[in-house]
Amino acid sequence: MSFPVDQQISDYLERIRASGALGKSNRRLVLLEHLIRAETDGCGGQLKAYSIGLDIFGKDPDFDPQSDSVVRVEIGRLRTAIAVFESSTYADCELQVDIPKGTYRPKLTLRENRVHENGNTASKKQPAKSVGKKPWKPISAVLVFLACTGLGLFGLYNFFGQPEEARIAVQLDDFSGAMGRNAALVLRQDLSKNKAISVLLSPPDNGIHPQAAFLVTGSVQLEPGETQINVELLSTRDNEVLWSESIHIDDRKDFDGSVSERIGRDLKLRLFGATKELLEGRAPEDLTPEQLFIMGTWVPGPAINAVEWELERVRLMEIALEKDPGFGAAHSVIADKLAYLANVYGPSNTPEMMSRAKWHAQRAMELAPLDANVVFNVAQSQWHSGSIAQSFITMQRVTELDPNHALAQFLSQMIPYSCASAPDAVLQDAIAFDAALLPDNPIRWLTLTWIAWLHAYRGEFELALEAEQRASLVFEIPYTFMRHAMLLNTLGRPEEAAAILQRQTSNWPDIDPAHFSNVTIPRLCREQAESARFVALYEELSSALKRQ
Repeated sequence: MSFPVDQQISDYLERIRASGALGKSNRRLVLLEHLIRAETDGCGGQLKAYSIGLDIFGKDPDFDPQSDSVVRVEIGRLRTAIAVFESSTYADCELQVDIPKGTYRPKLTLRENRVHENGNTASKKQPAKSVGKKPWKPISAVLVFLACTGLGLFGLYNFFGQPEEARIAVQLDDFSGAMGRNAALVLRQDLSKNKAISVLLSPPDNGIHPQAAFLVTGSVQLEPGETQINVELLSTRDNEVLWSESIHIDDRKDFDGSVSERIGRDLKLRLFGATKELLEGRAPEDLTPEQLFIMGTWVPGPAINAVEWELERVRLMEIALEKDPGFGAAHSVIADKLAYLANVYGPSNTPEMMSRAKWHAQRAMELAPLDANVVFNVAQSQWHSGSIAQSFITMQRVTELDPNHALAQFLSQMIPYSCASAPDAVLQDAIAFDAALLPDNPIRWLTLTWIAWLHAYRGEFELALEAEQRASLVFEIPYTFMRHAMLLNTLGRPEEAAAILQRQTSNWPDIDPAHFSNVTIPRLCREQAESARFVALYEELSSALKRQ
């Protein structure tokens, strides 16, 4: 076969750019041209992840493709874009490009049996085919998906028009075994309520959808007296199992509810965390507003207990608003972060910061009042600002929008007892909620620290310390490590309290116990009748540390 000439390459590149299949990412077009030119120049055999990382993505010489997946991910997205292009009318050109799986070296062919005006022979357009799979027709499959999920034209634009997959694209297969289809349907309905998740149906050939970053599969077996459900969340990049769960249901009458509550809510959290890890390290300017939201909002995944990390989340949301000023989710994150920083960190506690937090909360609710994730962040912002009653009402609204929002379910019960003695039933509900979570569930630092708060409000300081110590093994923030120090001091261990705070000074250089006794706790507890005795505990901590 003869290699394509420069005009054929230029024509191909112009047509795929004009088709919109590459999105708005100019870098993807540069990557595609780089691969094609390397092949035509006889250097195709040298196309490796390392060299592409240096030449196209500006990586340093110590770039490790095994730990940094940017090249592998972008090549995968380029394959998807090429498949979309091939199914469009724009692909009426002489050159056809394919990047077989397992290699970065493109396969270049000239289409046969088509005569152009210049008299050259070119090919009829052939749809791209997946290696080892039956041909899959992307356009028709997407239309079926849109019809089934009700996304309409907006979904079609979101699917093809964005420079990256704007939402978490997860393929949900029908589970095998008796009642498997029903279990998958329950999870599909749960996931579809979350606007950050895009649920894809299996392609007709039962392969993996090229847009899917994750695959959810499982099985349902009917056993004597019970039903067993097995679920797996896998990465489509390397088929790695990211999470798996197996549950038994005794009462089949409550099958749907058990699947939703015991699998659906945990699955959503795991998807958020997996996506955050997938996006970690990529340039914010290359991410969509939806992806930036995932990186900025509190979701399980990579996080750092540091003021600079929190301020960076605000900056990510400001970038999202530059891309889309009407993106309510970004406003909600900024509201949450600014109110949080103003309450726990003295340098951030300014009237301007509080005013900005309030404005962004209002703007978020104006733009996205039906988005559970947005409303959740607004409820958190209200809580940080000491508006406990309003936060409780707003958090209840989250559970109405998404009944299986795990954190909202939990916090709706806890918020009314901020700085107040909770009855035994509430404390036991909190303990039971935590016990029902898997040991490695990433939200357990939050459930455990709230259990610590409830014990502390009741004067049960030993039990509070035990719960706080367990929470600190998962994650820490100023609320938690300052409470940890307060509990140690209250139990007559001021030296250990000082050590707890000394350990945090590099991440929170101006953290000050006096700010907690003078601002944080009085603000947080201002609506509660019992606030004075709890404020006194932090005043004692501040005084004790001054004597150290």
